Amino acid sequence: MASGSKDAGPKKRRVTEELRHFQDGWNMNYFFVEFKTKPICLICNNSVSVTKEYSTKRHYEAKHANKFDKYKGQFRQDQVSDLKRKLSAQRQIFTRADQESTCYIKASYAVAMILAKKSKPYSDDEIVKECLERVVEILCPEKKKDFSKICLSRQTITRRVDDIGKHIEDNLKNRASEFIFYALALDESTDITDTAKVAIFVRGVDAHFNKTEKLAALYPLKDTTCSRDLLGAVTATLNRFSLQLDN
Repeated sequence: MASGSKDAGPKKRRVTEELRHFQDGWNMNYFFVEFKTKPICLICNNSVSVTKEYSTKRHYEAKHANKFDKYKGQFRQDQVSDLKRKLSAQRQIFTRADQESTCYIKASYAVAMILAKKSKPYSDDEIVKECLERVVEILCPEKKKDFSKICLSRQTITRRVDDIGKHIEDNLKNRASEFIFYALALDESTDITDTAKVAIFVRGVDAHFNKTEKLAALYPLKDTTCSRDLLGAVTATLNRFSLQLDN
C-alpha cells in the first residue's frame, strides 16, 4: 500500500556550509584579491557577495573585460602588481587617518576628565585649547596644526563627561554584581545654590576579598531633607546597582 507522504527533495546547502575559499588564480584571471575573507576587485575596489569563481568572473566580464583583456603575460602581471600597490597605499592612508582621529578623541577625553575632576565650567575648554595652541606654537610649531584638530567645544566636553560617567557607573555595576557583603555611607551637604545633596558611598567585598569603595550616587534634595527623602535616595541607589538589603 503506497503511503500518502512524498519523499523530501535534497536539502539545499547554505553558502556558509560550502566552505568556499579564495583562489590565487583569480588575481591574474579576474583582478581580484582577498581582503577580510571577501574577494575585492583591484580595479574598482568593489566586493562580491559570494566567494566563488562564477561571481568574480561575472563581475570582471561585465565591468572590466573590454579594457583589461588586452593585457597578457608579464604585462598583465605588472598591471595586477601596480593595482595591488595602489590598494595597499589607500588602506594605509585610511589606517593612519583612523589612528589620528583616535588620538584627537583621546585628547578631548583627557581634557574633559581634568575639567570634571576640578569641577571647572565646561566653557573653560576654550581657555585650555588656547593655552595648548600657544604652548605648542612656542615649543614645536610644526605640531600646531595637529593640536588645532582637537575638538574642545562645550558640547563635545559635555558628551565626553557623560561618556566618562557612564563608563564609571558601568564598571561599578559590574563590581557590585559580585559583592558578597557591602556597606553604605551617607554624607549630606549643600552646593553653591544652597541645594541640599546627599552623597551615597558604597564599600563592598567579593568572594576573593577584593575591596571596592566608590561614590555610587549624588542626589539633590530640593524640597525637604526628611528621613523619607534619604530613604528614597538610598532605595533608588540600591535598585540602580542591583544591591540587595540582606547583603
